[in-house]
Formats: sequence, structure tokens, C-alpha cells
Amino acid sequence: MAFVSDGAEALELLAREPHDVVVSDMRMPGMDGAELLTAVSRRHPEVARVVLSGHIEPAAAIQVAVAGHRFLTKPSDADSLIAVIEQLLVRTSGAHRSEARRIAGAVRAVPTLPEHTDGIVGLLAPDANLAYAVQMAMHDVGLTAKLLQLSNSRFFGARPRNSSVESIVNAMGVPMVQAVAGAGHALRPASAWDPAIEQHLHMAWRHAVATACLVDFVASPANRPHAQAAALLQDVGRLVCLATAGEERESAVDLASETRDGVPFRDVGVELLHLWGLPAPIVTAVAQRDLEQSPEPSGLGVAAAVRTAHLLIQRTESACSAAGSQAGRDDELARLLAHPQLRAQDVDWRRAADEASHQAGSWRRRGRH
Repeated sequence: MAFVSDGAEALELLAREPHDVVVSDMRMPGMDGAELLTAVSRRHPEVARVVLSGHIEPAAAIQVAVAGHRFLTKPSDADSLIAVIEQLLVRTSGAHRSEARRIAGAVRAVPTLPEHTDGIVGLLAPDANLAYAVQMAMHDVGLTAKLLQLSNSRFFGARPRNSSVESIVNAMGVPMVQAVAGAGHALRPASAWDPAIEQHLHMAWRHAVATACLVDFVASPANRPHAQAAALLQDVGRLVCLATAGEERESAVDLASETRDGVPFRDVGVELLHLWGLPAPIVTAVAQRDLEQSPEPSGLGVAAAVRTAHLLIQRTESACSAAGSQAGRDDELARLLAHPQLRAQDVDWRRAADEASHQAGSWRRRGRH
């Protein structure tokens, strides 16, 4: 461990020696915490960023929310601080540890897709209501991720760890959601997007929204909040890798292999959700979406529920071609649909998948206007 007295010294130290984690106060003379952590994210993205601070103004809190990965309030006991640092020393990608952390660590917020720009602008309007805030949060990957990050931090007022996105928005209120959306979303004009990448991202987004609609019926009530969040965030790695690749001159994206600089999109997404401290069931379900599941008879669990919904949506118009071939998955899907949890429901699952796909397509068309 190394200790310095201000932000400028911290940046000098990081330039001289590699470190894994930086823990910063918010209020400091000269360079404040938000300034320091923003500079660290740009110059040393591989360094995990932790805020340790007392009560601060809401506007400043949102700045920190964008710049930091984890948040602790003062006074904070040593065990809590140690636990956070130890969590951040873990890399989720075994094969691409350093590169996955570097790419994920540079992400301060998930960019908004062009067709969602009008929706975010509407959310920022003075007359935006709670129902509209909930709708936007449940259809925007970046806003979902940030709200989940903040909701799991005592820095912003702790809520139950299995809260749904809807309940988080209701608890935070419209002004806080507007502040998060305004600070965290890069509203780029449509002309700034490569058409091929934009089409690829739209496909992944529609698949995610359709999966989230369907998993509402597949998952048990206890697992539903985590399953819905995991479904929406299942391709967050693809989104940040493709949407931000052009910001780094030497960055290379390969759509065929679904990698950026040789790192799988999924590894980047899982690393990002881990850095942001999202609940383990969500991170695990995102990591295991493409893995065959064999749930216990007592319940599907979050990962198997998301996997089931994903495989069903792959048979609809909301299929994501980049999510792998359906070939060889028929037997697995049949086993999952025969699970006692799903057999107990009088549901035509393939028809339910078609309806979820239609809902996602309808919302996209509304979003364009």
C-alpha cells in the first residue's frame, strides 16, 4: 500500500509504479475525488477506483458515480474497506485478466444507442414522471447497469440486494434517475455510429429486452429481479466493446470472433459488472448465458432461468445471430422446459417467446418516434 496527500501526488505515483486499486476521498484541496478518478480512468483504466467519503451534494455524488467503481461512506470500518479491496483484486477472466480489466476499467458509463436518444432526452425533461423513468430504465442497458451499481452501495442509500429495476427507480425518485441519466449517457448523433456496428448492437439489444420480458414468467418470484437484470445486461460487454472501440486508435474489434483486442466481449462485460459491484447472481448469469445448464429439481435458479429464456428467444424474430447457433441446443431446451418449475405452469413457452419478441420489437419502433 502507498499513501499520498493529494490527487496530483496520486497521479504521479501511478505514473511511476503499477497499482491495482486507488481509494480516494471526495473532498480534497485542489483536485477533488471526481477529478482524480476521472483522470485515473483515462490514464490508468486497469486500476480499480473506490470512493471513501462522507455526505456530499447530490450533483457531486453523481459525478463520483460515473468516475468510481465502488463507494464507501465515512466512517467505514477497516474490515469493510479490506473486503472491497480484496474483491477488486479478483479478475473474473482467467485467460485475459489484464486486458479484460483494462477495457472494462475504462468504461465510466454505457453509451446510449441512437434510437434511445429521444427517450433519454424525454427522461431529462422537467415534466418526466415516475412511470416514464421506470420504462426507460427497464429498456436501456446503460441506465439499468448504473442504477444497479448505485443501489448496491450504502453511499447512495442501501436497498435490498434483490431489488428489481422498477423498485430501485421508485426508491430513488425521478430527480436522482435524471441525474444519473444526464451524467452517464453519451448521446452521440446517429452519424457518429458505424452502420454495421449499430445494426449488430440493435440486434443484441432487442434480444436482451425480449429475454427480459420472457424471463419474467420463467423465473421464480424470488429470482425474478436478478433474472430480469441479467437478461437486460447479458450483452453489456458487446455494447461497450463495440460502442467505445473507436475511441481508442489502436483498438481492434473482430465481429466474427466477438472479441476486442483478443478479449471476448462476454469477458469484458462480466469484468465490468464485477467492478461495479453488481450482485453475484446477476454477474454469474451473464457469465453463464452461453453455457449448458443442469438445474436442480428444486428450482431453476437465476442462471438457468436466463439461459432458458435466451434459448427460447433464439427461436424468434429477436434472435441474436452473434449469440451462437441454435443447432445442438434442442435437447437442452427440452430438458429445461421439462423442469418441474416450468411444467407446473400452464404456459405455451414458444408462444410466450413470440409475444416477448413482439413486445421488444414494438418498443423499438416506438422508441424511434
